[in-house]
Amino acid sequence: MEATRERLLEAANRLFLEAGSRGATTRRIAREAGVNEVTLFRHFAGKEELLSAAVEHGAEQGIRRLAAGTLPAEPGDVRGELRTFLLATLQGFTEGRRAIRVSMAEWERHPSLQEPLLRTANYVYRQLRAYVKKAQVCGLIRADLGVTVMTEAIIATIIADGLLRDLMPERFPLRPAASIDAYLDILLQGLLPEDKKGVAE
Repeated sequence: MEATRERLLEAANRLFLEAGSRGATTRRIAREAGVNEVTLFRHFAGKEELLSAAVEHGAEQGIRRLAAGTLPAEPGDVRGELRTFLLATLQGFTEGRRAIRVSMAEWERHPSLQEPLLRTANYVYRQLRAYVKKAQVCGLIRADLGVTVMTEAIIATIIADGLLRDLMPERFPLRPAASIDAYLDILLQGLLPEDKKGVAE
C-alpha cells in the first residue's frame, strides 16, 4: 500500500514539474505509476490533494539532497563553508531549473501549492540566513550590514545562475565551481570586515 502511494507521489510530482497541473492528469499519473485511476482515487480524494502531497514529497526529497551541503552550526572558514554550501545549492537549482520554472507559472493558478513549491528555496534561505547571522555575531562578517540584505545578495546570485545559465550561456562563461569562486570574491569584498579580507583571499 505504501509502495503504491510512493509511486503515485513520485509520478505526480514528476508529471506536474514537466507539464504543469493541466498536463498532469490523473489518468497520466496513474499510468506513470503503473496503476489504474481507481487505485489512485483510493489513495487521494482528488487531483488537487494528490498534487499538493506530491509537491510536498518532492520538496522533502530536495531538502534531503541539499542537506549534504549544510552549513556548520558554528562558522569558522566563511569562504570555504559558503563555497561548499553554494555549490550544493547551485547544483540543486541547476538540476531543478525546469521544475522551478513550471512551479513559478503554477503559483497564481494554485495558491495552495505555493508553500510546498517554495519549501526547498525557503530551507536554503533559512540555512544561509542563520549562518550569516552567526558569522556576524562572531565578527566574521560585517556588523553594520543587515542579515536579511546580505542573505538576499548571496542567494539571489545563486538563483539567477541556476535558473538562467542554460538560457543565457554567454552571460555565464565560467564553469559552476569557478563561478562560485568569482561570486565569493565579489560578495566577500562587501561582507567581510576589513581585518578579515586578506584571510579569505
